[in-house]
Amino acid sequence: MDMVLTFALWWAPVLAIAFMLSAFGAVKLRTAWFGIALILYAVYFATISVGGQLIPLEKFFGELDWNWSGKIVSILATVVLFCVLAITTKSITPASAGFVLRQRSGSITPALIVLALLVTSVVAMEILAADGSDTGAERLLFQLTMPGLDEELFFRGLFLAALAAAIPTNGVKLLGARITLAGLLMTLMFGFGHGAFVQDQQLVISWPAVIVTAYLGFGLLWIRERTGSVLIPILSHNLINFAGSFF
Repeated sequence: MDMVLTFALWWAPVLAIAFMLSAFGAVKLRTAWFGIALILYAVYFATISVGGQLIPLEKFFGELDWNWSGKIVSILATVVLFCVLAITTKSITPASAGFVLRQRSGSITPALIVLALLVTSVVAMEILAADGSDTGAERLLFQLTMPGLDEELFFRGLFLAALAAAIPTNGVKLLGARITLAGLLMTLMFGFGHGAFVQDQQLVISWPAVIVTAYLGFGLLWIRERTGSVLIPILSHNLINFAGSFF
């Protein structure tokens, strides 16, 4: 029940905003794609949660402190779902999901500047928090690989493409990156997904976690939209998490 309520909690603000804007004629929703986006998120949530049962890595590597299995299963699920949708629809393509290696002309330098700002701000926040470093080998290896691959392929990749198909808007240009309503709603969900949940049927919200994660998520969204690819966001996400481990 807690998982169901948590899932509803994450979707509630997105649904409220989307349907309110639709009611006022500000956007035109494509309900079929909205349903697909919801299903994609449900599959992602489920694979993260039960991945340990599907790929029991502990049998081979002993007790692990980090959710390697869930991340691996969710990455595989994202790739499979992308292939299915790319084959069966016209809205999901490698370009729309950012699953391309080519970067837009002139985008790499601005992307690296934003990355530097994100890393610097994370280090500053970690120093101010003074909650200690964690430089265990497993943590560092995990942070260098899994978060970016898992969350960027899904959130700023496949899920963003599905939301953009569900809520098509022109968006606005921000320093060379086109930021759409779909991107903002995805960022909102990304923030709530890291700081809001239901435990023992009680609402628990860490507003600092929600705000900081949404801030970082927006920075990664800007990089993804500026470059047209999830490649630098993947590397950026991992570097941000890795750098934060030392403070």
